[in-house]
Amino acid sequence: MNTVILDTNVIVIANGQTPQASTDCVRRCRERLDFILGGSEKVVLDYGQRILREYRRNLKDERHPQRGRGDLFMQWLRQNQWNEERCSLVHITPLADNGTDFAEFPNEDAALAPFHKKDRKFIAVALAYQQTFGQTATLLLAIDRGWLAFVDALAAHGVAIDILCEADIQRHRQER
Repeated sequence: MNTVILDTNVIVIANGQTPQASTDCVRRCRERLDFILGGSEKVVLDYGQRILREYRRNLKDERHPQRGRGDLFMQWLRQNQWNEERCSLVHITPLADNGTDFAEFPNEDAALAPFHKKDRKFIAVALAYQQTFGQTATLLLAIDRGWLAFVDALAAHGVAIDILCEADIQRHRQER
């Protein structure tokens, strides 16, 4: 069974909360969540619940009082986070009290030095999963262009990335 780590934007877009996402991107994010909910993929989270807290913070949107697909996924995730058939949990080691630096992140790699601090937990979880289980968990991204400059550097460390909304990223790049 494949294992995945979801960047927050996949869940937020599936919820319909991102106006810059195309309808195709929203559909792709929803389909991937449905795939996970159907038991075809396992989700990796951290024991410290850093990823879950970020999901919760980003799903709160008073403009969207209805429960979207991202909200339903979050509910499922909370219910299944301890279910080893559906989720794997790994420990990541904070290096400081700032919540952004982790021992598992390849801090020695100069190519990753400018990588967004708040997203380092996802990389730390991917690498901790690899170390703990001897397998690769794929990071799922939707439209976060900030990751693009680091795809090759991350791949050099064994981090696999699946961009669900490649056309959206390319469109936003051209509009800049």
